[in-house]
Amino acid sequence: MSARRVSVITYTAMHAVVLTLGLAGEAAVAQPTGSIQGNVTDSSGSSILGAVVTVEGADGNSRTTVTDQEGTFQISSLPPGDYHVKISASGLADWTASNVPASTVPGSKPLQIVMQVAPSVTSVTVGLAPEELAEEQLKQETQQRVLGVLPNYFVAYESHPAPLSPKQKFHLSLKTLVDPATFAAVGITAGIQQGENSYYQFGQGSEGYAKRFGAAYGNAATNLLITSVAADSLLHQDPRYFFSGKGSIKHRAWYAVESAFRAKGDNGKWQPPYAGLLGAVAGAEVSNLYYPGSRSQHSLIGRAIMFHFAGLIGLNLTEELFLKKLTSHARGQSAATAPVLREGTPVRLIAVEGFSPEQAGGGQTATFVLAEDLIKNGKVLARTGDIASGLVTQVVAGSAPRTGSVALTNVTLRAGGAINVPLRPNQVRGNAVRVPYKELDGSGKVELTLFVAANVEFPDNQ
Repeated sequence: MSARRVSVITYTAMHAVVLTLGLAGEAAVAQPTGSIQGNVTDSSGSSILGAVVTVEGADGNSRTTVTDQEGTFQISSLPPGDYHVKISASGLADWTASNVPASTVPGSKPLQIVMQVAPSVTSVTVGLAPEELAEEQLKQETQQRVLGVLPNYFVAYESHPAPLSPKQKFHLSLKTLVDPATFAAVGITAGIQQGENSYYQFGQGSEGYAKRFGAAYGNAATNLLITSVAADSLLHQDPRYFFSGKGSIKHRAWYAVESAFRAKGDNGKWQPPYAGLLGAVAGAEVSNLYYPGSRSQHSLIGRAIMFHFAGLIGLNLTEELFLKKLTSHARGQSAATAPVLREGTPVRLIAVEGFSPEQAGGGQTATFVLAEDLIKNGKVLARTGDIASGLVTQVVAGSAPRTGSVALTNVTLRAGGAINVPLRPNQVRGNAVRVPYKELDGSGKVELTLFVAANVEFPDNQ
């Protein structure tokens, strides 16, 4: 074969290879992509803003977006194939569908999704009857002592303390009155009064000390028996302080102060402190029978009420902020069962309104939705679609396309629509920083990650 003929054949083969590769490349470039779009409404036909839409392919890769004001969504640039679609919104049951094709036809008919109200879940706990449960809890509480010495019986550390019967309220008060530490405290009080010659009419010496001791003990007894037994039983209120231990120190301090001006009823609801007021006034009237000196009726009642609330505020603050760590046999507040969302936990959010990459400034409130469930020990504490909001103070475009950062303050997530979860921009405590954001593929929606700002305990039934 001539050299010329070999050259022609070689050139022709190479040309064919190049042409084949070029056609294959064009076919790859021209490979169509699809999209999934739809309209989301509730059962009344109202559009749902901020429903979280997730589509997942057979390869396990997923894309996420949220619905707009009209309840519409679209995720584009999807490889051809069938997808699993899940839609979540706060207070509504999840909507799911399998084998949803990514349409490659422009203007194809969107999905019409109607979401239903999430069914209420009733949990039934099989166990002790309320009075038996209260008896078990009372045994625990009557072992509580500060530094192992001072009785700290009137504090409930349980998450769900059972209401006390009148008999149990009497038992709690009587055990306090006959405790050696109570006699010691009364003895010290009488000694101080004698040293300062308070109630000089009692005189001095052993007789004067005995009178002061009897008056001080009588004062403690009448306050406990009239308030914690008689009035609380008659008005169905609980004489104990209900330890919180949740949130920041400021939050807990406010809870302690607020608790001085309210009482928990035997029905578990907060009420005005009728029993405490009645007991304070009645106790003051009784003490007037054995304390010497003349006091007007108005000053007697006024002083009794003033000292009652001032004393409760001080005692509650001490209980809430200091004494649990010093109290023996103080039961951890359902530490084994009550889930806690820990400080620093990352929280993925998608912006719904009030913030977009095009915004260059701040000063407006932004609304977000939770992009994925927050789960602790197998329990869902916050569901996809739960709503968060906060103030945008600055938006800065990033150097890379579809990225940037935003400064946010006072961001709070409403977990399950009931529990406030404070969020912050940085995982560890420190100065505020801007939060990086990015646009989600195929939807243009903005996603960012914040972090839980303080431990948040969730009730067992949440």
